[in-house]
Amino acid sequence: MNIKAGSAFHTTREAELIEKIAKSSELNNMLLNLFYTFSHNLNTYTGNIKMLLDLIDMESDPIENRINLNHLRSVSNDLNKTITDLSQIVYVQNNLEVAKKKLNLCECLNKVKKVIDGYSIDDKLRFVNRVPDDAFVMHHPAYLESILLNFSTNAIKYAHPDRFPTVEFTFAVENKKKVLSIKDNGVGIDLERHGNSLFGLNQTFHQHADANGYGLYITKYQIEAMDGKVSVTSKVGEGTTFRIHFNE
Repeated sequence: MNIKAGSAFHTTREAELIEKIAKSSELNNMLLNLFYTFSHNLNTYTGNIKMLLDLIDMESDPIENRINLNHLRSVSNDLNKTITDLSQIVYVQNNLEVAKKKLNLCECLNKVKKVIDGYSIDDKLRFVNRVPDDAFVMHHPAYLESILLNFSTNAIKYAHPDRFPTVEFTFAVENKKKVLSIKDNGVGIDLERHGNSLFGLNQTFHQHADANGYGLYITKYQIEAMDGKVSVTSKVGEGTTFRIHFNE
């Protein structure tokens, strides 16, 4: 092997090694975010199951308990489906691409609403779906469910003390790109103070017992993993609007 050929060989091996290191790092980040996704989704479902079991324990009316059991069965079925969907993410291809599917946004929102309806005994949410029935996006089912759950539960967690919590979903096509907007009427976020760290890991912006600094970090990852973007506008005391810009 001459010097020139040897140099080319080492350059190629070095490039391959750099590529392997980059893929390993990306895989580690993906697994870490997968763990956060599991934790976030399962926490919501297990909270609902506990709440429904508490209701059943307190309720003596058999008709009401039958209704509660039906809700419990529905949450249990959705939990099983979510675990199945999330487990599939583990089996990604070597290029680390998570498979997209064509999803009906209204069907996804209806599923999330069923979960939200049992989220808390005391804190009820007005869930407004203004998305057209024929609105479809390409996304991973588990990721999209987690995104919608996170934004919806945040509307409850960070509700304004002087008004009933509301979250509103709207859909539009802007510059030939699909955009889903999620607007709440909560306490809002001081973007001048927190804008640069809003989607950072372990970042919290309100004194709430359930704030863990994972939710927005997970959500941003799940949107960007599907080649999308997320933007936010907010005003303290009035509420927040998150916009998901799909890459289609």
